[in-house]
Amino acid sequence: MTYIIRNADGTIKTFMQRADDLVLSPGETIETSPLPFLEYALRLFLSAGGVSGETISVAAGAPDVVVDVSCPLEQAVDIDINGTIEHLVLDQGMGSLHLGTGVPGFFIIQPADHRTYCPAGNSILTVEVLE
Repeated sequence: MTYIIRNADGTIKTFMQRADDLVLSPGETIETSPLPFLEYALRLFLSAGGVSGETISVAAGAPDVVVDVSCPLEQAVDIDINGTIEHLVLDQGMGSLHLGTGVPGFFIIQPADHRTYCPAGNSILTVEVLE
């Protein structure tokens, strides 16, 4: 079983295996999912070059960064890239995004739907394009 903590607005704040000593902040709620923790965590998995849940740094002008998206239970998923929503059609729960490296800056890639997917852990990825 997995415990899901929601913010007052219904978005997922975090999830955990145990909630024994959990103290909720005002407005937060807790619910359970019958999915085991790892299975729940892998409902949306973003990675690039084998790295997930971290910041990846690449040089400006390097080849595009390919972000692999795994969302096994879905045929499509909406991904937020710096506030722009990208509708990604999946093939057997898998897809990819290509991020250009021509301009220095950051890409923050996360689920667009924070009520369904937690924007933390393996469901968020930051790519820094260095000068």
